[in-house]
Amino acid sequence: MDENNIFPNQETNTPEINTPVEAEATEAKAEPKNEYTPPWYQQPSPHHSYTPPRESESAYSPYSSQQSYSSYQQTQTTPPPEEPQKKKNKGKKLLAVFLSVVVVLCAVLGAFLIRDNNKPDDNGKPQGDAQLQIEDSKDVPAVDSEGAVSVYENVSPSCVGVILYSTGNSLFSPNHSAGTSNIAGQGSGIIMGENKDSTRTYIITCAHVIASASSSGYKVVVQDHNGEQYDATVVGFDSKTDLGVLSIAETGLKAASFGDSSKLRIGETVYAIGNPGGTEFFGSFTRGMVSAIDRSVSSEIGYDMKCIQHDAAINPGNSGGALINAAGQIIGINSSKIASTEYEGMGFAIPVTSAQDIINDIIANGYVTNRPKLGIKYYPASNYQQYAMVVQIKGLPAGSLIIAEIGSDSAFKGTKAEVGDLIVAVNGEKMTTADVLLDKIENGNVGDKLTITLCRINQNYEIDEFDVTVTLVEDTGNSEEMMTTTTFDWNQFFGY
Repeated sequence: MDENNIFPNQETNTPEINTPVEAEATEAKAEPKNEYTPPWYQQPSPHHSYTPPRESESAYSPYSSQQSYSSYQQTQTTPPPEEPQKKKNKGKKLLAVFLSVVVVLCAVLGAFLIRDNNKPDDNGKPQGDAQLQIEDSKDVPAVDSEGAVSVYENVSPSCVGVILYSTGNSLFSPNHSAGTSNIAGQGSGIIMGENKDSTRTYIITCAHVIASASSSGYKVVVQDHNGEQYDATVVGFDSKTDLGVLSIAETGLKAASFGDSSKLRIGETVYAIGNPGGTEFFGSFTRGMVSAIDRSVSSEIGYDMKCIQHDAAINPGNSGGALINAAGQIIGINSSKIASTEYEGMGFAIPVTSAQDIINDIIANGYVTNRPKLGIKYYPASNYQQYAMVVQIKGLPAGSLIIAEIGSDSAFKGTKAEVGDLIVAVNGEKMTTADVLLDKIENGNVGDKLTITLCRINQNYEIDEFDVTVTLVEDTGNSEEMMTTTTFDWNQFFGY
């Protein structure tokens, strides 16, 4: 060995090897009390000390000193052990290798389990030590394609188109009806059933679809799913709830099945059948879900309807069409849609449960009986900047309403009230919200008297308050008859 090598753990290029003969001679001459002590530069590092195995230690112990580093063993001058010891060392090495393999396998298995529990999600982000477990979705027959097909096949024969034709027939149109160029309006409808004598069939639709028929002299025609057209008669309509009823002389048509809309839940699947854009797209079928229940929707005549909000696609022409639950029952009549670039997927339907009494009343009387009204059209003052400013400056109630139109049969006829006046109190109760007036009307009866406090704004922004006493009149639901020709100039009080 090169004695100039002062690094005991560094291998030399020519390690010293003792032959068996030399080992025996050395072993014979060696005495226990005179053990060979190598020079300081050949002594092992304190970090890698060599300790001969004790007799009490198992020769196969993995912690045996025989697992010393090879670089150190190659620098030792101690004679090698006898051949039997080599066999023991060989067995120890095999055991050590075996145990090393076991340790490695355990480490790999543990790392795999840890990695499996902390594997990244689909977006490559690591997951935490707890995960949300999502079970497989259960099959819902009414929501799959087969369920949707079944709903359409069962309900579509009960859905019709409603067409308004202007006067003047065309020789080229079928069923003695006006030609396509003379169509004045279109919508959808639902076959409700036949009368007691089975001589006529009633069709439910929306009031705004058929309201202009009588005033404009339009001809109303109903078209069934086979393309057959039948002349229709307007039984009546209710503008407040946007409900109307038609009748045709044809019988034997399939009536729809109606469900209890009060049992609807948000998130339920619903379907819509109607004619978006008219009969050119007759019987279009779309699917969505219930987005909200009892959603308040204000009409132009100041009436709040409680509607079903849903996101099944509807468009102009769907009005009066069916909103259907997953069981194939009609639970709503599609009435309106918010059509704007800021909104998407917001459709509204009149709940069948709410419509039941109104439809029955229309069939029996031609309108909704014993419903009180004031006979005006009004708007919230907060919707108009000039009025909102006056309300704030003068300390008027926040729910004040502007009288925009006064009907020919209005309770305000013959009083000091004028278009443009503000309603600020009813029976002494301030108009904190529009519901103050609505509640008084809805909870009243035809013939009841109300004291209305009005506020008139002069051109110098001064206000005059005065009371008028009105008598609630019966609402026949026909807005075409009740509205006066008086119009409101929104700028007349503000110098524009």
